[in-house]
Amino acid sequence: MTGKERTALVLYFVLAFAITWTAQIAGMNMAQGSGLPLSNEDNFNHFLALLSGDMRLPYLVFTAGAGPLLAALIVLAIFEGQEGLKSLFAQTSVSRISLRWLVIILLLPIALSLVSLLIGMLSNGMKLLEMHPKLPAAYFLPFLLYMIVFTGFWEEPGWRGFALPRLQKYYNAETSSWILGMLWGAWHIPVNIYLNWEAGPTVIIPLIVGLLLGTVGWTIVNTWVYNNTQSLLLMIILHGWTNTVQSYLVLSTGNMAAMSIFSILPWALAIYLTKKYGKENLSPSLRPQI
Repeated sequence: MTGKERTALVLYFVLAFAITWTAQIAGMNMAQGSGLPLSNEDNFNHFLALLSGDMRLPYLVFTAGAGPLLAALIVLAIFEGQEGLKSLFAQTSVSRISLRWLVIILLLPIALSLVSLLIGMLSNGMKLLEMHPKLPAAYFLPFLLYMIVFTGFWEEPGWRGFALPRLQKYYNAETSSWILGMLWGAWHIPVNIYLNWEAGPTVIIPLIVGLLLGTVGWTIVNTWVYNNTQSLLLMIILHGWTNTVQSYLVLSTGNMAAMSIFSILPWALAIYLTKKYGKENLSPSLRPQI
């Protein structure tokens, strides 16, 4: 890795963390003072309130933390200029989406959710789990669109569009996924501490360890999708779709076994994919490298 390439990659991660953590921590501090919750579902409601003219400043500050996206744009503008920016957004072309892979990414979170719910039922004496989603079923599609923009688009141009192909220029697909997965997981730490603050350190510490390891497993699966499609648009859709399905099907049950299994299951798929395709590329073809 040349000095310029190393500098660009390090600067990207520093900016991604700095932008997000600065905005989110400020927004969370403001929210605590006003009693305003900031979960994904709550943020969707804040967005609707904003459209009706209710300026919810803590939400606006929190949502400004699009670090992965902004960091990628800044670093590309500095190091690669207009060509780098064009190359990034060329990956969002609809022409890169195949029907086969679209079906795969739509079915994947549903399959993970159904297995998680089944294991949750087993932990509940085979009783059906009651679902109490935070948002009405009628909001499913609007919430999905919100998640695609404010989680998928806010993050994926950075994680998969910028960082992954540059990591894969020097490391194999599995190692790149470990590096990116640990950093992606760590990027979520402040908001996870905020959402679980009342549970105390005995819950928060294992939660963070599980977050880091679970994110690595899911990152390997994401790398498999990206390396086979090179479609940033598919990654954006997968990100938002996964969050939405998890919210309605898994988180809505409040069942600890189901929620835990949902974060562990990607590892089973990651191990299978690594054995099937090899850790070098996680794909039948050469991994994308920039």
